[in-house]
Amino acid sequence: MAKMILLTGANGFVGSHIADALLSRGDQVRAMVRTTSNLEWLQVKPVSYAYATLQDRVSLEKAVEGVDAIIHNAGIVTADHKYLYYLHNSEGTRNLLEAIVEVNPKISRFVYISSQAAGGPTDGKIARKEDEPPKPITHYGKSKLVAEGHLKRFQDKIPVTIIRPPSIYGPRDTAFLPLFKLITNGWEIQIGRRREITFTHVQDLARQVVLQLDHPQAVNELFHAAPFSPVTLETFIQTIIRLLGATTRKVIIPNQLIKPGYALAYPLLQLFGVTPPLTPDKLDDLLQLCWTINGAKAQKLLGFEGKMPLEAGIGQTIEWFRWKKWLKSPRDRLRDRGDVLPYPRSIGGKQRLYDPACDLCALGFDGDIKTKKHYEDQDFVIVDCLICREPMAVLKEHRSSFSEMEKERLLCIFKNLFGNDKHPDFTQRRIPTHAHVHYRLFPHCLPWQKRPM
Repeated sequence: MAKMILLTGANGFVGSHIADALLSRGDQVRAMVRTTSNLEWLQVKPVSYAYATLQDRVSLEKAVEGVDAIIHNAGIVTADHKYLYYLHNSEGTRNLLEAIVEVNPKISRFVYISSQAAGGPTDGKIARKEDEPPKPITHYGKSKLVAEGHLKRFQDKIPVTIIRPPSIYGPRDTAFLPLFKLITNGWEIQIGRRREITFTHVQDLARQVVLQLDHPQAVNELFHAAPFSPVTLETFIQTIIRLLGATTRKVIIPNQLIKPGYALAYPLLQLFGVTPPLTPDKLDDLLQLCWTINGAKAQKLLGFEGKMPLEAGIGQTIEWFRWKKWLKSPRDRLRDRGDVLPYPRSIGGKQRLYDPACDLCALGFDGDIKTKKHYEDQDFVIVDCLICREPMAVLKEHRSSFSEMEKERLLCIFKNLFGNDKHPDFTQRRIPTHAHVHYRLFPHCLPWQKRPM
């Protein structure tokens, strides 16, 4: 049965993906935003709006009225003064809880999206678990921990659950975008020694949030959002380099230069109207050698499993950045030159048209395969799509459509590989000039559209 969910911070990177996850299963979303909020990621989606702030009790009471459950994602991650963290993250959460108790105490669940920073960096080499004593090292982390404390004081009145995400990346993310841009421009920046980090794709985080919204075992529990093992920062960067096809120069910045160097650079960036990537108070987070968390509790108690391991997640993120023209791959730059034309090239003993600026030509002709390969012959290669993870067949020739005979043969191959439950989707959305087909269980739909049952 569809629910009405109040989602605070719904317009941001993480919040908009949670909204997608809720809408795709048929829930109604009431997005709590400010009157000044950028609604780019909510436009065209069937959401209603509650204009409120965490410091305005009257607006909060109107926002929470009549909803079935609440996901509290709003907060701040950077601030020019430490008191702002506590004002928004700690006291703002308490204000929201008090409004719920006053106006709508019968809600089915209150999900609080905290942060790995509330627990603090890893002690030693073993990923931090939920029951370890918290040791936050910044005011951001401390403010999130104080907010968690407020929830515990309300858990006899409201069924609450807490989720601590680690470093989150994915489509719509602007925090990691500068790293991707540095790499595509030929630079690999390494800060100090080896660092180990837990990364989680934003869509996996959204799926776990929605699971905690409903699961009876989630009540009054704290969970890490970490469905996959930690990796080194170097592994994360090298995966981006490989999937982009970039050539880079490595620059190593010693730890001891970071703090004094950033202290000088920060006011200069502000002076020239550039928003610095970090406030100086968060440098301590950056300089820790190990930010790792263990997600086994969510898997054991809730049965949660991630769908976006690192390679799949980074591959999808790159393709989304390219689609939005936030990022250019070497092939994008080749295409932009305008002087590279398709030409005949021999493959399988036959001359076939090849476009050196086409990603699907690289896949079919050059074996530039970045996901799981299911099948290959002289005419087709079938892999998992980088974006939707569905099986996708690519023609080994640069032309815009399959022949009827090719379609019939592909359908037989698909059925032999994957059974009769799926259906071919010959609509070519990403690269219309090169024939490819997805084999889907359901018709293509946008991330926020309800899936067929």
